[in-house]
Amino acid sequence: MARPSYRILVLNSCRKWIGEAAHSFDLCRQLQRRGHQVILGCRRGYALEEAALREGLRPLSLHFGSRFSPWRDGADLLTIRQAVRQERIQIVHCHRGKDHWLAAVCRALFSLRIGLARTRHVVTPAKGHPFNRWLFGHATDALISVSEAVQNGMGPLLNLIPAGRSCVIHSAVDAERFNPAFRSEARRAESGAGQGELLIGLIGRLQNIKGQRVFLEAARNLAAEFPNTKFLLAGRSSGHKAQRLRARAVEYGIGGRVVVLDYQDDLPGLTAGLDVGVVASLGSEGSSRVLLEYLASGVPVVATRVGGIPELLEGGRLGLLVQPNDAQSLAEGIAALLKDPDRRARLAREGRAAAMQRHSFDRWIGEIEAVYQSILPVNAER
Repeated sequence: MARPSYRILVLNSCRKWIGEAAHSFDLCRQLQRRGHQVILGCRRGYALEEAALREGLRPLSLHFGSRFSPWRDGADLLTIRQAVRQERIQIVHCHRGKDHWLAAVCRALFSLRIGLARTRHVVTPAKGHPFNRWLFGHATDALISVSEAVQNGMGPLLNLIPAGRSCVIHSAVDAERFNPAFRSEARRAESGAGQGELLIGLIGRLQNIKGQRVFLEAARNLAAEFPNTKFLLAGRSSGHKAQRLRARAVEYGIGGRVVVLDYQDDLPGLTAGLDVGVVASLGSEGSSRVLLEYLASGVPVVATRVGGIPELLEGGRLGLLVQPNDAQSLAEGIAALLKDPDRRARLAREGRAAAMQRHSFDRWIGEIEAVYQSILPVNAER
């Protein structure tokens, strides 16, 4: 029996290329691959729109202003209404507060027969004011959280959502793109690892919340005991963050052991070349895209116990969990893996298996399709 196909408008108002932007981008590509008609509504002139155009997705260009603006928000409402009616959209799937509010108001104001879903990505507690009680309790058909930690952040608002309309769907990873097969000595050498050296890496945006400073402090603590190691920081940055991190490494006396790279196009090769992958985030992390990429690449993980990370690592079965903002705890976790190659190999195997089985695109999209089916308006035109 053929799967039903839907006409879906995915909305994400983010400006930067962050995890939830990539999440929405992957969602559109995978839905399209499974035969659905998909439009991606995104902020005009920013990273998500650029990615959509580059990959041949259908973008819907919107203002998505950060603040309330009668003119800009009104124009977005009309654009969304037009798209819904012209494209006979059945499902609108929102990912941030701005696009969620616009979609909810648009449906109410213009009596649109659509199902409205929201994926929530942040662990920040939701405020229980009357506007949010209306938004989640009356204007939203289904709430998807990317982790139990995110769902718990809803607090009492969760009780307002109809039974069976709230669920946790963990994120997916491209286990073909992120694969141990892409590990190569040539790529490792480009990342600073010499023959026989171990490479410890933290990949992620160069910003304070990702814990690069704590990682460098941990590297300083480890350097003398493990002389055959190199430490890698890689990620998108703005301003002089990479330069400041290099200067801090020199200040710590480990400048020759630390490599700081700007964003790399060959992320699969960079990731697979690590011997230990680190997530040193200080907070947030409703999910963690890079953690899943480590697992898929067969890289053993040391990660901080924040947000949804413990869920992804199954409480520590798939990787070591340490306290956030604690360089000594992070150093001890890394050291435990450096001293135990058998443990590293076991975590690499089990992490790769978990990525393929529990975080596959097919599993992820199948669960989202089930949500769409549950909120499809009865009289929606097929």
